[in-house]
Amino acid sequence: MSGLRLGAVWITALALWIGALSLMMWLWVDDELAPALLSGAAVALLLIAAFAATISIEPTRPRVLAESSLATVAIVIGVAMAVNGLTFGLFLILIGAQVAALGIAGLVRQHITDRRRGG
Repeated sequence: MSGLRLGAVWITALALWIGALSLMMWLWVDDELAPALLSGAAVALLLIAAFAATISIEPTRPRVLAESSLATVAIVIGVAMAVNGLTFGLFLILIGAQVAALGIAGLVRQHITDRRRGG
């Protein structure tokens, strides 16, 4: 992308999208709080994109990363279940905590296996 980081491009696109939404809200909503918050978020994202475009990160050594991780998905699903449990009851919080704990155990196992391989 001619020297521009891909992350900065995506963040800029998100900032433009949020800016367009805030413009529509400024035009059609009588309340000023929601459009002001969206406008502030768009400006903050543009600043983050500018920072991401200017920094240079040089890796000290190559990292070996897994292609995919079921453990990470288990953690996210467990946390989502636990948060939904705030509405539906304690049973769902406990089930979500167990799923998240299973995911954390999977990440620890994956990390130990990667270390033994020399990754």
